[in-house]
This record gives sequence, structure tokens and C-alpha cells, in this order.
Amino acid sequence: MSGFSSVDNAPDPDHLVQFLDAAASAEAGIKHYVAAVHARRNPRGPILDVGCGAGHDLALLAASGLVAVGIDPSEVMLGAATVRTANATIALVQGVGGALPFIDHAFAGCRIERVLMHVDDPSLVLSEVLRCVEHDGLVTVFEPDWTRFEISSEVLSANAGWITSVKHPDIGARLWDLLEESGCDVLDRVEELSVWRSLVTLERVTGFAAAVDRAVAADRLDRGDADRWIHEQRALDAAGRFRARIPKVLVVATKR
Repeated sequence: MSGFSSVDNAPDPDHLVQFLDAAASAEAGIKHYVAAVHARRNPRGPILDVGCGAGHDLALLAASGLVAVGIDPSEVMLGAATVRTANATIALVQGVGGALPFIDHAFAGCRIERVLMHVDDPSLVLSEVLRCVEHDGLVTVFEPDWTRFEISSEVLSANAGWITSVKHPDIGARLWDLLEESGCDVLDRVEELSVWRSLVTLERVTGFAAAVDRAVAADRLDRGDADRWIHEQRALDAAGRFRARIPKVLVVATKR
């Protein structure tokens, strides 16, 4: 199970905060796009950030002139978000997406990023979000599609979705349908293809060797093939020829 499914119980929660710091830089383009999409509607009410993490996106929303509320189950993450948004008009709440502690129609919009892949029931989270968002409110959701994760290899198939331990590796592919089924009209779908050129990135995102061990333990990968693949990928990396890519999907929608 990914550490983001239970941050405060993870072996090294501070490492997860550092991961979000790196992700904020790597995903800067899509994050600014999402903030601009929300700001362009000139919402009269606050924007909810579900799974706000260390507050990077709350700071962006505030910098775009929006009132924002962040919710996250992790005390560690909320502590980091408190520091990051100290000079902004931001409210932080501890809670989970499947049981939002807000009244109906309390928000003009909502953003969710890389959260649904970790939760038990993505549909429940979306149902709660839409309960709390006003009619015609904007909802943006951004998730990776791990089923299309590829790593160049002559040892194994390029499809390497087996390496992830998230609960819903196919969530990016299902976003459009999930939002429509939850009561939204989709306005836009943006796909970003991230290309990784170093094992350092794979290690930071998945744990690399440890992730391979988990796949072997779960019978998703043969031990011998795994060892040969690890050797191959380290050799490719040393030669500057490591290549991986993963599509990430943003869906922009309004509540019916």
C-alpha cells in the first residue's frame, strides 16, 4: 500500500512531504493551469482542495486571488501546509474525503489531485465533493494512469504498471466516467505525458527495488525476471539510456 494512503502511519512521513515538494516543481504547469481554470470563473465562494497535502496548491489558489479551504487526514501534512500558507487567507481542516465535514453547497468549486488513486472508494469521495459543491460549480481532478506506465526494456514488456502499489492504478483512465456517473458534465480533458530519464525519478516515485520486491511477493512478477530487469535498468541508467513515461489525466467538469 502506498504511504499516501496513511501518511501519519508511514515509516517516514517527512519523506512524503519532501516528495510533494519535488512534485510541486515537476507538475508546476498543470497546477498553474488548474488554478487559472478556477480563477477564470470568478467564484463567489471558496474553493475546496481535497487531500491538500503540504499546501502547495492552496498557496497557488490564494495567489490567484481565490479563497480556499484545504482538507487532509494527515497531521503531518496539515502542519506543513500551515507553514506554507502562513501569509495567505487559507482555512485548513483535518478530515477525509469520504466524509467531508461541510454543509451542502458550501463551495464554489473543488480541486482534487493525485488523491483518488489512494482512497478506498473514489466514487464515495466524488459523491461527497459534489454534495459540498454548489450547482454549476467547477470540479477539477488530476490523476495518473498507471495501467499505461511504460519502462523501456528488452527483458520484460514495456508496460510496467505492476510496479505501483496504489489502490486504483487505473483511476486516470476512469476519471471521465466517474465524474459523469457522480453527477458532472465534463468540459475538458487534458493529458500530460511525463517522461522520466533517470532511475532517480523512479526511485523517488515508486521506491524502485523495493517496489519490484513487492510485485514479486504479490506474484505479479517472477523473481528471476525481476533480478534481470533490475540489472538491465541500472545498466541503462548508467549509460544514460533509461526511459520511462506515464500519462496523467486532468478532467475539468461542472456539477449538474
